[in-house]
Amino acid sequence: MNFRCLIIDDEPNAVALLESHLEHVDFLDHVMSCYDAFEAINYLRKETVDIIFMDIEMPEMSGMELATLIPKNVALIFTTAYSEYAVESYQKRATDYLLKPITFSRFMDAVMKACDRLSPAAPATNAVPGTTTAGKPKSASQLFIKSGKEIIRMECESILYLEGDKEYVDFHTDKGIILVNKRMKNLAEMMDENFQRIHHSYIVNVDHILKIEDNQVWIANRKLPISDTYRKAFMSFINRKLY
Repeated sequence: MNFRCLIIDDEPNAVALLESHLEHVDFLDHVMSCYDAFEAINYLRKETVDIIFMDIEMPEMSGMELATLIPKNVALIFTTAYSEYAVESYQKRATDYLLKPITFSRFMDAVMKACDRLSPAAPATNAVPGTTTAGKPKSASQLFIKSGKEIIRMECESILYLEGDKEYVDFHTDKGIILVNKRMKNLAEMMDENFQRIHHSYIVNVDHILKIEDNQVWIANRKLPISDTYRKAFMSFINRKLY
């Protein structure tokens, strides 16, 4: 799911920075930049958006005044050079409050808060959050990973296997390799049960296994080793799928 984003700010440099940040996130669609409140009002009469990045001090109508006209189902993120507006911004149901100049990491913090707010509420359950009742991570068709300065949305079915090396993990996909700055242990806990660990350095997507032979897993044109540490759990999972 992509989120439609609107920027409202009378400072061209501030607009340019936010536009640059938006370009690095493929699940955010920058639909419009408005340079005053009235331009934004006219745009919102015709179009819908999910997230608004809005300056506070603008001529003729301030961001605080405009906030009262913004639909309640829109995630509102204030952007300003003045910290004294923080309390008032949250009284206007702001999702977040960003001080200029806005770094990419702080921008992404606000974006993720907005995404959480906009995502449909999960059904009530007694299970631990993020797991099924069997204690396994929920199955997901997509995931978001951070590679360098980019947040990339990835289809889980496109992932062949993960290869870890200390602080980094290579996602081997059907389109190439993506380097992620995360430990293999952390990723192993996040992935759903279709991703099984077979070695200290490898997690495989079982949907892409061609065969298992001589303590090795064949995926695409590679043979990956199954270590003694993970063999029992991995083969137990595979045996449950045997016909």
